[in-house]
Amino acid sequence: MDDRPRPIHSALVEDPAHTAAIEAFVVALAERIDELQDCEAQGTLARLAERAAALAADATRIGYKPIAEWAEAVQRAGLEQNAQDARKALLEVAYRVRLGHRGAV
Repeated sequence: MDDRPRPIHSALVEDPAHTAAIEAFVVALAERIDELQDCEAQGTLARLAERAAALAADATRIGYKPIAEWAEAVQRAGLEQNAQDARKALLEVAYRVRLGHRGAV
C-alpha cells in the first residue's frame, strides 16, 4: 500500500478559462500558508481565523474544496484559540495541491 500523499487538483482544472487563476492560487499558496503559520506563532489567532476564512473563500472559488475545508478548520481553530493541529493539516493539504499542480513539488 502506498502511504505517500495524493495530489489534489482543482475541480476546474479542465476549464481553460480558469488556468491563470489556478496558477496564481497555487503560486501564492506557500506565502499564504506562511502567513497562517506566522499568525499562529505570534499568537494572533483572530488574524489567523480571518486569513484562513479568506483562503477558504478563494479555494472554494477556484475549485479546491479540500483546501477550503481545511482552511475552515483552521479558521475554527483560530476562533477557538487552538490552531496548531489544524495548521499542520493545512500544510499537508497545501503540499498535495503542489503535487497536483503540473506535477510540481
